[in-house]
Amino acid sequence: MRVDTLKSFKNKFYNDYMEERKIFQGVLDEKSLMSLYSLMNKGVLDMVHGFVKQGKESSVLVGEDKKGRKVAVKVYAIEASDFKNMWPYLHGDERFKNIKRNKRDIVYAWCAKEHQNLFIARRAGVKCPEPLGSLNNVLVMEFIGDELEPAPRLNEVWLEEPEKVFKSVLEDMKRMYRAGLVHGDLSEFNILFWNGEPWIIDMSQGVLLKHPRAQELLERDVKNVVRFFRKYGVETNEDEVTKVVKGGSE
Repeated sequence: MRVDTLKSFKNKFYNDYMEERKIFQGVLDEKSLMSLYSLMNKGVLDMVHGFVKQGKESSVLVGEDKKGRKVAVKVYAIEASDFKNMWPYLHGDERFKNIKRNKRDIVYAWCAKEHQNLFIARRAGVKCPEPLGSLNNVLVMEFIGDELEPAPRLNEVWLEEPEKVFKSVLEDMKRMYRAGLVHGDLSEFNILFWNGEPWIIDMSQGVLLKHPRAQELLERDVKNVVRFFRKYGVETNEDEVTKVVKGGSE
């Protein structure tokens, strides 16, 4: 879908996706559409094809950038988002110390936070989607998957080489920690499996090491990862994983 004006963009969008309009009206409100349109004008996004995932607090569309590469467009819902749950992850983060405590500003900060966390992780060498641009509650990033659908999550596949995947996840956790970042919500539900490799996603809850909850969230991430890979018989424990993540020997 390519358009030249905001009015034609809105008309075209709703004509193409009228069946989903009621489902997604809480996500794609007027301001969300304007943000999509602005990102297209800035060259971050060139085309929007449709929805690939529906969630309570966010939905993901698939599109293309100017080079014809497939991209994921994540749109955070303003009205449906649990901003009270978001606030503890924002409060104490020096990057967002001046945000107002209202729903819209918190959701906008949440989106910006995921963009920034992805940038930090990607720069550190973590296998995660490359962030391409964001505005308000809309984030555009690299699409992980094939031409038909996004890559499955770890909980949706059977791992033939769990030890290898575990070590890869562990290395990326270590890279994030070295870069001063903790994922904060890491589990088999937030790791995609693509081309034999784990890809870490959903980084909006990530915090800097200076955050007062950083160590608590790291402990939770470690517990989730250990629990999942133990199901495959991988011999490990939380103390060992924490030591590795923090830079100790493997």
